[in-house]
Amino acid sequence: MENTSPKKLPLTGIFIVFVVTAVFLSAVIFILKDIKLETASQEPDPLEITKIETERGNAVITGSLGYPSEFIPENMEVCAVEVAGQGAHCSNEHLKDKAYTYGVGYRLTLPAGEYYVYAYVPNQPDATGQTYKAYYSEFVTCGMEVSCSGHEPIKVTVRQGEIVSNVDPQDWYK
Repeated sequence: MENTSPKKLPLTGIFIVFVVTAVFLSAVIFILKDIKLETASQEPDPLEITKIETERGNAVITGSLGYPSEFIPENMEVCAVEVAGQGAHCSNEHLKDKAYTYGVGYRLTLPAGEYYVYAYVPNQPDATGQTYKAYYSEFVTCGMEVSCSGHEPIKVTVRQGEIVSNVDPQDWYK
């Protein structure tokens, strides 16, 4: 009987298989990354107003959320109440982005008009049993320093197709 040794793949063959596998995996990764970028670019930027919103006569108010704690409650809502007292537009959707002061913001789409903007946490009344509202106020625009004494809400005016940014309802200290 002949003594036959098993055939061994030459070292160059192993290298070729390795290179082909690496090229294949790299191509798959690049294709998946392109698909992810395409789907992400199709989502509207929360800080831009869409064509449909403009055509409907709407405007956008956006800003940062804040709360006197180490976290912002998940159920916090933001409302814009019409100065004329005709209605309120509210949202509990939080936008997470490092562009916001504490990494959490909001976006309200509403008809053009004049509004007072406030945040509140449902089911957390103040000492009198009323719902406590943190307005966008002079205190906020002053820098929320001890020396800032004005706590009156600021009237926010929005026009059709306009975005008003940095409306931060964070005056929890009134």
